[in-house]
Amino acid sequence: MRAFEPLDFDAFHRATLPRLLESGNGELAAADLGDTPPIAFRISGTSISYSYAVERGRVVVREGDTTAATIVELDRDDWSDLVHELRSIFGLLYAGALHLPRGRFEHVERWYPALRAMFSGRPVYDESSAELLDRNGRRLDLYRSFRLHDDPEELTHFLRTAGYLHLRQVFSATEIEALSAEVERLRALARPGDGRSWWAKTGSGETVLCRLTYANERSLRVGALDDEPRLQRIAELSGERLRCSSDRMEGHSVVIKLAGAVEGLADLPWHTDCGLGGHSVMCPAIQIGIQLDAAGPDDAPLRVRAGSWRGSCHVRALSERGGELEVALETQPGDCTVHFADLLHAAPPPARAGGGRRTLYVSYYSPTLFEVVAPGHAYNDVLRRRDDGVTASVDDLLTSTEP
Repeated sequence: MRAFEPLDFDAFHRATLPRLLESGNGELAAADLGDTPPIAFRISGTSISYSYAVERGRVVVREGDTTAATIVELDRDDWSDLVHELRSIFGLLYAGALHLPRGRFEHVERWYPALRAMFSGRPVYDESSAELLDRNGRRLDLYRSFRLHDDPEELTHFLRTAGYLHLRQVFSATEIEALSAEVERLRALARPGDGRSWWAKTGSGETVLCRLTYANERSLRVGALDDEPRLQRIAELSGERLRCSSDRMEGHSVVIKLAGAVEGLADLPWHTDCGLGGHSVMCPAIQIGIQLDAAGPDDAPLRVRAGSWRGSCHVRALSERGGELEVALETQPGDCTVHFADLLHAAPPPARAGGGRRTLYVSYYSPTLFEVVAPGHAYNDVLRRRDDGVTASVDDLLTSTEP
C-alpha cells in the first residue's frame, strides 16, 4: 500500500503553506473568496489552531482562531488526509470525523474550493470564463453525440474539453438484452444489508433497490467486461493511462433509477465521483455507463456540467444555477456515456410515474489508486447505512449534526 507522508500541523502552517501561497496558490484562493469570513482549523484535543483570512486580496495565515467565523476540528491524521486530498470535507462529515466547535458546515463548503487551491494549486472552476471550443476554434456543440469509429482525435478533444462524451450504439440489441437479463437476475437476489447493494424508500414506505455493486463478482457476463476491447478503446480516448477496476471501488455497478424515492441516495444530487475524497489518487479517472434502457427527458437522464472537471466546484451554488453548460444526456439502449470522475454531474429523479433507467458502469482509474485502495474497498464505504440498508444523504447528516 502506498502511503502519503503525514504532515506536521505546525510546520505546515509556519513554513510549507506560506511558500505555497506565495507560489501563486494564494492568488487562486483569494480570487474566489472575496470577503468570505475567516475560517480556522484546530487539532482535536489540543489548543493548537491556525486561521485563514483574506486581506487586501491575499490569503493570510495566523496562529489562533479568535477571529474565525468557523472552527473545523480534526485529528492529526484526518487533517493530513484533507490536505493530501485523500479525504474531502464531505467524506470527513460522513465518517463523523469533522467537528465544528464554532460555525456552520455551509461556511466550510464555501471555503473548500479555495482550500484545495491553497493546498494543491487546483484552480476553482469559473464557468463564466470557461472556453469550450472545438478543434476549429468554434463553440463546442455540447449536445453532440458520436460513434466509436469516429475520428479518435475528435472524440478525445471533446472528452477532454467538455469532460464527457455520448457514444451511440456501442453495444448491440442482443448484447444489451443479455446484460439486462443478468442485471435482473442479480436484482432479484439483492437484499438490504448484503454489502452489494444500495437501497432507498418510497413515499409509501417501500424499500427499493437503487444500486448493485460488484455485479461482476456474481455474473460471468458482466465480469467479462473487464477485457472488453470497446471499453478499453473508450478508456484510451481519455488520453490518460488508466486501469479497469473490478475488484475495488464497487467494481462494475448498476444504477437503477426509479420514480417515487424519498429517502436514501436513489437520486444523486450534483456531485463529483471523487467528492468524498481520493482526488489525488483516483483522478484522472473515467466512468463508462452502458445504457440498458432508453433515457428520455422524463427518465432521469444523466446530467453533466460541461467543463467542470478542470477545477474545484462550488457544488451547491452551481446546482442551483442551471444555464447552458448544464446538459442532459438523452440516450438509447446500447449507447455509452463517458465522464471524468471529477466532472460535476447529477442523477435526478424520473419526471413521471414508471420512468427511470438502468445503467451498468465500468470504471477506469489512475494506477495510483491501486496502490492506496485495497481490494474490496471504496471511497463510498464511508456512506452511513441504516439498519434497513437505506443510504444517508448529506442533508440527513447536516440535520443531525448542526444546530
